[in-house]
Parts: sequence; C-alpha cells; structure tokens
Amino acid sequence: MRWCEEVLGRIEVLADATREHAGDRASVLRLRATDGDYILKRHRDGQHWHSEVHVYENWAAACGEDAPRLVAIHEREPRALLITALPGRPIEGRSLTPQVERNVWHSAGRALAQLHTTPHGTFFGPCDRHGAPIGSVQVDAREHLRTSFDEWIAHGERIGCLRAEEHVVVQHAQYSIDAFADEQPTACHRDFCTANWLANDAGVWCGMIDFEFAHWDVHTADFSRFAEWNWIARPDLFDALVDGYGHAINHDQLFVSRVLYALAAVVWGCEVGYLGFAREGREALEILTKRPP
Repeated sequence: MRWCEEVLGRIEVLADATREHAGDRASVLRLRATDGDYILKRHRDGQHWHSEVHVYENWAAACGEDAPRLVAIHEREPRALLITALPGRPIEGRSLTPQVERNVWHSAGRALAQLHTTPHGTFFGPCDRHGAPIGSVQVDAREHLRTSFDEWIAHGERIGCLRAEEHVVVQHAQYSIDAFADEQPTACHRDFCTANWLANDAGVWCGMIDFEFAHWDVHTADFSRFAEWNWIARPDLFDALVDGYGHAINHDQLFVSRVLYALAAVVWGCEVGYLGFAREGREALEILTKRPP
C-alpha cells in the first residue's frame, strides 16, 4: 500500500474485488485516488504476473478503451501491478434482457477482434514480460495442440478421471488438428468470458479485464473458454460474438478448441476438487461426441 501511495498519492481502499475460486492465484483491490479509481492486482504466480504485464505493455494498445491502462508495476515480491479501473461491472450472473445480452456479446466480439490484430508472434505459449518464451517453444500450431492434448490426457490418466467415451471424442479432435496447418500465433486472452467482460448498469459494454492467462495461442482458444458454456445453452449469444468479431470461424478448428477446453475442465476440475466444473466439462464432451469426426 505504501508503494501505491508513492505512485498515486493519497488513496483509500474501496473494495476487495478478489474472485475466490479453486486455483485462484491473485488478489485484487479497488482503490480510489484523487484523480480516479485504480486496480491493485497482486500475483502469487510469477508466470501470470509476467503474462499480464506483457499484455499491458505490448498488446493492450490494440484494444484502445476496451482494456485497462497500465500505471505501474512492482517487480519485487510481492509481484503486483497497478492499472486503471474501467467503468462497469462483470456481466456474469446479471439479469439482462436477451437483446441486451446479445448486444454485449457482439461488442465483446468486436473487442476480441481488436486484440487479435496484434502482430502475430513467433511461437505458441506463454512469455515473460519482455516477450521471451517461458518453457518449451512450439512454432507449429499443430504440435502446440498435440502437446496440449497429450499433457492433459496423461494427466487425466494419472488421476484416473477420464471415461472411455471421453477418450473417443478427444481422439476425434486430435484427428482434426491438421485444420491448423497455416495457423500463426495469435495474441489471445485465454479467459475470454462473461466474468471478465464489463458493462454498465444499462448493459452497455465497457471493456474486458484479467489478462493473467493470456499468451500466444490459436485464435479459436478465445471462442471456447466460456465458464457458463454459453455455446451450448445460448447459441444466439455465440452467434452475436462471431458477428461482432467480423470473421468466419473454421468449424474444425472450433471443434478442436472446444474439446481441448472441456478435457482440461474435466481433468483440472477433478484434480482440485472443482467438481462442478468437471461435470460441466463432461457434459460438453458428451455434446461434442454428436459432431461427426
């Protein structure tokens, strides 16, 4: 807090905005200074701090007013960053009319298209603040996806959580990976969902937040990670998102990304005891089995 005061001057804490959930690795405070509101985000995971700082220093400009602005970073432990607070609040769980919801999803698609205009990267995966890769480097989208599938499958087998019918749909997705033959690394949010979309009280779009999971990925990764699995329950919302995005989505690529996310939901949910999430992943895989391989 002394560091925040050095940067902003006199401040007061308005709220603890931390969203508690399994695997949470950051805490968030909303602060008020004399010139406006700010967000203090403290990371317990170094990789997520690097990812988020890299986004704000290199990618966020493409989003314009749809993303917060970086004010300062705290490089020593505890690693933290100060950003401007966007107006509005998350739309997750809010009672909005169907048309207002579609309008928000359309705006989200437009904002995502702006993020994806960031010049392509040279590898797939996370990077540090300065853009250097963290961990092994994959330069081919197909190998990147195969590695991701292999790791989640191996993990699932170690803890014995995958069912035979789930292996079948996962295998069908692996057969479709060649659809990414020409894919280049895209600047992806990778947690692009209603929990991270802000709208005002009238339901008008205000922007997107929380870039801690962002890294270079295939672009359909940002069309598959909806915590409420809206592409199943509300296809009209997904259609509005794609319409706002302004580019057609390859169905084979979308199938692969959806299966990969559902697989991760099952394995990770079972591992950390987030059983509701694991159940939703299983339901998604069951629906995806109905898609012809």
